Amino acid sequence: MPASRTQQLAFAGLQTARVAFYGVHYLAARLAARDSFGVLQKTEHPVPSLTAMARAMAELFAQDWRNVEAGLYPAPLNILKEARRAMASVDYLRDIPKVVKRQQSHGHSEALAKGEGKPRYYRQNFHYQTDGYLSADSAKIYDFQVEALFAGTAEAMRRRVYVPIADFLEGRDPAKTSLIDIGAGTGRFLSFVKSLHPELKATALDLSEPYLARAQRALRHAKGVAFLEAAAEKMPLKDNSVDIAVSIYLFHELPPKVRAAAAKEIIRVLKPGGIFILADTIQYGDAPEFDGLIDVFPELLHEPYYKTYAQTDLAKLFAPLKHNNDDIAYLTKISVFEKPKRKRA
Repeated sequence: MPASRTQQLAFAGLQTARVAFYGVHYLAARLAARDSFGVLQKTEHPVPSLTAMARAMAELFAQDWRNVEAGLYPAPLNILKEARRAMASVDYLRDIPKVVKRQQSHGHSEALAKGEGKPRYYRQNFHYQTDGYLSADSAKIYDFQVEALFAGTAEAMRRRVYVPIADFLEGRDPAKTSLIDIGAGTGRFLSFVKSLHPELKATALDLSEPYLARAQRALRHAKGVAFLEAAAEKMPLKDNSVDIAVSIYLFHELPPKVRAAAAKEIIRVLKPGGIFILADTIQYGDAPEFDGLIDVFPELLHEPYYKTYAQTDLAKLFAPLKHNNDDIAYLTKISVFEKPKRKRA
């Protein structure tokens, strides 16, 4: 059924409330870390104005609503779910002083003591967050941290990743289609996809056992989901075994050599004719008014491999996959690649 005017108004109201709610939490974190924001005065590119950011947010939500009207997914109007997620506010606020302390001392190695057997690059406090990705406490507040960082726009950016999946599934039987979410984290995106296609065969792959445990909870009612605790650069999957591969905000956290190895693994496991959807940070030049944010982000929030990613030639990284198109969704770039079909003799 087409979306109604009442739904549109409810959607607009909810998104406005989310931006206000998570925006306040972002401001609280920024105020607590105000001494660290001196770096904003030293960027190579100008930092965007609030007007420019508000305009880009508005366009993000406008396209989100157009996708609802097109029937790609239902209007996101689950108030009870939003309220449950908002309850992580207390834990988020309680963790801010610890994050600020690491920011000020550049302390990002606490997580080295955790995750024995994990790759060295992974055992650090990304974003200066407590325990990095290696504890249940971290997994509990991670999604709230992401929403606060993006001032309530993360869910809308994540929903946009579904668009090329919908295009790929058109005319196909989801029950005969396989999807892997590489770096699935707490399972937020995979839960969304499975709510739309319950019969789709899915795999959640992540290096963090606590995050995967939370993903299992989120997907406990879903059928046909496998959970793999493994690295993107060493996926325990057969060659040509996956129709759709998705990676959301993983590649900028991989060192260049690991990034290249992960790209080769994705190419290996994709079936001919399959697609890979990379959703990650915008890169330099994608939205020039935001280049200043790319300058400051890695230093402000400990992202040691971020800047090299922002300068990476994605078409070259994922060759011989065909680079079909890019979609800019506020601060996220969604790139779609296709594995060429085998030529018949």
